[in-house]
This record gives sequence, structure tokens and C-alpha cells, in this order.
Amino acid sequence: MDENLDVFHIMKTMRPMRRLKPDPVPQDIIEEILDAASHAPNSLNTQPYRFIVARGSTTKTFFGERYDAEMLRRFAAIVPPADDNSRFARNVRAAMALGKHIPDVPVLLFVCGERDWPGAVPANQRIGLAPPSYGSVFPCVQNILLGCRAKGLGASLTTMHQMFEAELITHLKIPETYGIVAVIPIGYPQGNFGPVTRRPAAEVTYFEQWGENV
Repeated sequence: MDENLDVFHIMKTMRPMRRLKPDPVPQDIIEEILDAASHAPNSLNTQPYRFIVARGSTTKTFFGERYDAEMLRRFAAIVPPADDNSRFARNVRAAMALGKHIPDVPVLLFVCGERDWPGAVPANQRIGLAPPSYGSVFPCVQNILLGCRAKGLGASLTTMHQMFEAELITHLKIPETYGIVAVIPIGYPQGNFGPVTRRPAAEVTYFEQWGENV
């Protein structure tokens, strides 16, 4: 395990890990990570999030089958040829294969958020269920990913559940007042952590107005 726990090192080496070992992840480590997640900033300290930790095969298989079907439906046309070994091709293949491996993942974590209409949506347009409070939930999601990295665990965030969320909510018996914000497979990685390739911040940062990068 990488012992450099400097937060900037962790952030810069936190690759999404979709190839995970089936080795069990101790419950106390998951609880420590979720405790760190619960310390993330959130609106008025209401903590409008709940976590479902799934280890059993029934839920993992249920999710994996639907994830796999939706990935094939949406992305089959862009799957690279087998002889393409580029970084992009490897990433696409890993994402496409995840659904088939979900039943073997030690932990499948569902991060739920309390539903709350954004203030910008007028009352007369608030039809159906409100979306989860994303702004108050995603900081805790990032804490989960950072916590996993710090503990030597691989994790990756997916929102593909949105394509079959109603089924999933019924399966997990989630009350109507909550929606699913993210799903995170967690386990010990088969690959290695390391520097990630990203555009420099200077290329995506403006000052005062869009386009002004003095």
C-alpha cells in the first residue's frame, strides 16, 4: 500500500479503479470511510445523505445485470477494436466490463440523498419527485473516494443507475423522500495507483470573465 498519505498526493493519484479483487474488505475500514464521508460539508449541517452497503450477491447481481445492459445499449457503438491498446480504449473496455464483475466486488455502496427542489425551480414547475440534494451529497462522495484511496482500496463512481433507478429504489426499499446520487464499487485494486493524466489547471482557469486567462 502506498504510505504517502499527503492529501494532495492522494488526490493526484486517485485513479478510478474498476478492476477489483474479490478479497473481503473489513467492515471497520468501510465504517471509518463512511464516518469521514459524514464529516463533509453539507447544507446547514442537515446531512441529507444515507448509505447502503451491499455485500450480498442478490443486490450486486441485480445491479450488475442492469448496469451491463445499459452500458451495452448506450456505448456498444464506440467500443474500440481488440487491437487498440490506447489509454482511451483500455478505459472504455474497463467501464464496459464492470457490470459483469459487479457480483464479485466485495462492497457495492449506494449513496442516497434527500430529495429537495432547487430554489431556482418555481413552485408551479415542481412536478413529480424532487431530485436529491446533489450539492450537499457530492462532497461526502468525494470524501468516500479519497478515503478509499488513503486505505489502499480501489473505487469508481458511476451514475448509470439513473437508467434503472426506479427498479433499484424498489429493490433496495429506499423511501420516496430519497434518491440515489451515486453508486461506488469498492475493493482492493488489481492495478496500481499512480499519477493521472489531466489538462493543467491553467488551461481551464479564467480570471474575472470567461476566456480571460491572464
